[in-house]
Amino acid sequence: MAHSACNSVGKDLKINGLIRGLGKHVTLADGVSINPGARFLGEGKISIGRYFHSGENLTVISANHNFKTPSKIPYDSVRILKPVEIKDFVWVGDSVIILPGVTIGEGAVVAAGAVVVKDVPAYAIVGGNPAKLLGYRDIVHFQRVKEEGKYL
Repeated sequence: MAHSACNSVGKDLKINGLIRGLGKHVTLADGVSINPGARFLGEGKISIGRYFHSGENLTVISANHNFKTPSKIPYDSVRILKPVEIKDFVWVGDSVIILPGVTIGEGAVVAAGAVVVKDVPAYAIVGGNPAKLLGYRDIVHFQRVKEEGKYL
């Protein structure tokens, strides 16, 4: 199976179609659900927390070319690795792009089509290109449901 190449995989992994790039640099926690078209690009570490859910066509990028001080133009062969961390209970919509070095906080929601270029706070709702803060979940309610162990 595609996920056998991962660094580690938690219980109840759901891969709901063809995805690319699951390698030793990727760690998947319990209850992760990834929909078709997902791509994990670059060799930087990618850590996905418990009960993460993605829409279709997610792209997570964990490396970039050296373009600031390249030995050639427009960039050289040096790859700059920047880890991506997605905390527990995050939901990302269809066609989301997450760029190198980003951390997405627990319980965050990323709207469809968003391009995440910087860290997302816990429980935040973000959307757009670049992704901007749209609001927050009801944190008290979220914590209560979490304590009751009601996970999808």
